[in-house]
Amino acid sequence: MKKAMILGLLLFGMMTQAATTDPVEEAKKKQYEYLKKAKYFEIRAELAAGNITLEEAQARWQKAIDKIRKEEGK
Repeated sequence: MKKAMILGLLLFGMMTQAATTDPVEEAKKKQYEYLKKAKYFEIRAELAAGNITLEEAQARWQKAIDKIRKEEGK
């Protein structure tokens, strides 16, 4: 019984160590998500104001996403 409990605690500890993430990486992921949301709302506001067409909005969104993903991959 003791061996099973020790083994369980050991496995739990290993899973906990493996599941931890780097705080810097987590902050970078959040930063890119915020950049995506900001760009989305910027384009959406222009579309709602009638400054651009739907096709232009879609093209701008694709261009912005490609740029952000390119920066994210660095």
